[in-house]
Amino acid sequence: MKTSKVLFLDFDDVLNTSDNLARGELFDSGRVDVFNTIADRVDFDIVVTSTWRLGATSEELEELLVDAGLHASGRVVGTTPALEGETRGAEIMAWMQQEPEKIFDFVILDDRSDMGSCMSHLVRTDPQYGLVQEQVGKVVAMLTTA
Repeated sequence: MKTSKVLFLDFDDVLNTSDNLARGELFDSGRVDVFNTIADRVDFDIVVTSTWRLGATSEELEELLVDAGLHASGRVVGTTPALEGETRGAEIMAWMQQEPEKIFDFVILDDRSDMGSCMSHLVRTDPQYGLVQEQVGKVVAMLTTA
């Protein structure tokens, strides 16, 4: 890891919506622009929590994000473990417990709310709109509190 700041990133209903998926687009360009606004303001590593992580390497996921125009080059440091029957929050906690580096700040970008003890770190997106400009300030602030 190159930073002590981590963004736990879901894809569906964060970087895309059902509308752009129906058009055959993996990611919504507007959501990509909002993500890039965050990425250009604060340095962080990305850990993928999306179900897209299943069967893909961190490198493949980073390439997918970069090819879609996200400022993610050199940022994807891993994926959360897939723990059957567990919440997304439990998967995030499991990843943090196995990570030897100290994580000072983290944010979870997700449309789900099953975060358990990580709930205070969630910036929840509305599946209809995905990540929106109004959430940029909150994400940046949460990643720069140290």
